[in-house]
Amino acid sequence: MGAEVSLFEFVVLITAFIFSAFYSSSEAVLMSIPVERVRQLIEDGGPMGKSLQFVAKHSNAMLTTILIGNNLVNIIIASMATQIVSRHFDNDALSISVFISTILILFFGEILPKTFARTRAEKLVDVVVKILRVNYYLFYPAVVLSCWLIRKLLRNNSELIGRLVTMDDIEFLVNQAEKDKTIDSKQLDLLSSILEFPTIKVKDIMIPRHRVHTIPESLTFEELIKTIAIYNHSRYPVCEGDLDKTVGFLHVKDLLRLDVEAKKSFEMKKHLKNPFFVYEHMKIQVVFDHMNRKKVHLALVKDENGLVVGIVTLEDIIEEILGEIHDEHDKTGSGDRGTDSSISMEGGVVVDGTTSLRDLYNEYDIKIPLNDNYSTLAGFLLDMLGNNFPKKGMMVFWEGLSFKIEDVLDFEIKQVRIHDVEGEKHLFSHRQGSRSSDNSGGESGYDGE
Repeated sequence: MGAEVSLFEFVVLITAFIFSAFYSSSEAVLMSIPVERVRQLIEDGGPMGKSLQFVAKHSNAMLTTILIGNNLVNIIIASMATQIVSRHFDNDALSISVFISTILILFFGEILPKTFARTRAEKLVDVVVKILRVNYYLFYPAVVLSCWLIRKLLRNNSELIGRLVTMDDIEFLVNQAEKDKTIDSKQLDLLSSILEFPTIKVKDIMIPRHRVHTIPESLTFEELIKTIAIYNHSRYPVCEGDLDKTVGFLHVKDLLRLDVEAKKSFEMKKHLKNPFFVYEHMKIQVVFDHMNRKKVHLALVKDENGLVVGIVTLEDIIEEILGEIHDEHDKTGSGDRGTDSSISMEGGVVVDGTTSLRDLYNEYDIKIPLNDNYSTLAGFLLDMLGNNFPKKGMMVFWEGLSFKIEDVLDFEIKQVRIHDVEGEKHLFSHRQGSRSSDNSGGESGYDGE
């Protein structure tokens, strides 16, 4: 027939395009039905439920069947196009055939069928699965071999095989819900906290050393009661001098069981629990598991040199998900920055230098990236100042914000006034229901019961 397209070639091309469209639409159908809807349809039974049950049981095999079939027909289309074009163009036949076949496959084999299938997924799923099952048995040897190779290649990440929902999927849905305003702010904060939880380190939430209330081991029972009455915590580190020489933890509840004679002959060391240590760079998820397993509510935090830099409580860790947990001893008046007179739109906001960067974001929507060199506002400013010692009145400018050092003691930044120099970038509005950790404001909280 010379340069003309034969009937055989025409039929093969059309058939290949039909199968290419089918495989692409099959993938779209199987991926478009939400997981919860799939479970519901399987529970309801019927032809559609049985088809989906087969797909759920052989999910990897079904996807492999689609990939094998799609690649096979696309190769046929490309080969046939090259054969036809070569009759008309000798030198540039390959380039022209690749261009033409790519355009045709992309439009008729991908875009159109997938767009059509996504809008009619549930209507098409039963028919699609039945045809796919025939293809599955037709390509069975190739499918089995491919699945075996996948398992071998991913043997160290076998948990990824067959996973329907990933962490990225959840984060995408949460972000989408925030944009669409389909869930309220409290639910959004809770979901965001859960997603962020595995990435938080102990140093980001710990109560720094200088804010920890300790009890000397040498105190008498009467002196101990007076000290407890001042701070109103349920647990205390007991030390021989400073925090580096902690001999144990005292639980106030244990003192309630003492009778009159026991109070008279009171010896501190008999009522102490062994100290529990964690490191500042540990993830709080791991620390939570350890503390929960050991039934420990209070832990000393060490740095890489073995020095105690603070404490962390089980309550602090839980608050990273649930938000601030108040009890009858918490001071909700002065500790609430939402009603603090130091906050003003014109004058900015005054915060402690020890405020953690996480709390700065949670309270005032000021997001300074965390860094291994610092986790507090003071640490951030010292890093920005470089070789300069901090002095009262010094100002640092960053991302449209000004940070004015209001108070310095022995080169330690005590208070900072933050002002929005651009006017509207940060409103300094106290977030309702946000976390207000004790290590950035009021008293050190280690009252976990």
